[in-house]
Amino acid sequence: MRYKVIVSRVQTAERYVRATTEEDAIRKIQDELDRPYGFLGQWATVDTGMDIVEAVSPMSGGDYPPQLNQRDGSYMLSLKAAGKYLGLSYSSLYQLVITGEIEHVMVGSRRYITRDQIADFIAANSHKGYHSR
Repeated sequence: MRYKVIVSRVQTAERYVRATTEEDAIRKIQDELDRPYGFLGQWATVDTGMDIVEAVSPMSGGDYPPQLNQRDGSYMLSLKAAGKYLGLSYSSLYQLVITGEIEHVMVGSRRYITRDQIADFIAANSHKGYHSR
């Protein structure tokens, strides 16, 4: 079995820069970040999250859509991972969460969607034949 894993890593670093305004300081740091190996210094990892978003059997030959791993993966998916599974952009899924069209779980300041909530959302929005709103 081959697993696709999304790793989200939040890192922080402190940097002092001479600038006349806050915007100028941010621009200077952004310019440095845009250069390969431009921002050197002490980075500290403050959070790491991992989600298994799909499992592909080597026997499928890639002809079938990947299946969300039901046994080995996390029960709760980050919005980014859930959006990827549903084929939606992060911002589209975030709007569905904010408007209450899909339920979510808050853990601290982060939002997650359970596998059951994904299944409920799909069932509630599945239609046969012509459907207009």
